[in-house]
Amino acid sequence: MSTLGQVLRSLHNADNGDLESDRVCVQLLRDGRHAEQHMQGLARQCRQLDLDIEQLRRQLPVLQQQRAEREQAVLTALAAGEQDQARQLAIELAREEDRLDAGQLALTGLLKRQSYYQGRWLSAERHYHDLCRQLAMAKTTACVRKTMTAIRRHPAVTLIDAKQALADIRARERQQAADAEPEATPATLEERSADQVLARLEQQLRGRS
Repeated sequence: MSTLGQVLRSLHNADNGDLESDRVCVQLLRDGRHAEQHMQGLARQCRQLDLDIEQLRRQLPVLQQQRAEREQAVLTALAAGEQDQARQLAIELAREEDRLDAGQLALTGLLKRQSYYQGRWLSAERHYHDLCRQLAMAKTTACVRKTMTAIRRHPAVTLIDAKQALADIRARERQQAADAEPEATPATLEERSADQVLARLEQQLRGRS
């Protein structure tokens, strides 16, 4: 049973078959407050992701500069025939390249999560405003009673509404499955070795000759 159906059933008055409009309003008001709190939680998550992304974007250029300087030092040592020095520098370069790759991978993961939570916030905002509209309608007691009277007098209306509600629920379930949160970014990467770095830079150096 849908959430709205459960609410309507729970508010059903067994004595006269009418919906108690005051209780409907109270329930919608509570739902609206919960929806607002949910929006606030998602907004906090988005702000934290914004901060994390900004911090990482400031760090990456520094890592790229360090990597470029270390690579140039290895090339200089190789050109001078200082193999031991080149190997030591290559070890440090491999570590710096691993850190840079990890940072770039982390940024990609954060951007995916940012997009996901922004989408959830927009969806929560639409739900909140929908509840506000429902609450405004429910406050008009006469309209609620006239609607329920019309439904009782015309059973076909109830059947049509039920079919439409079922189609809406299935559509939302498919959308929720498509909007699943992206998988977490792998925590580790394959580390480089100094031999790999030296081989690459020696080949680069020969290409310049």
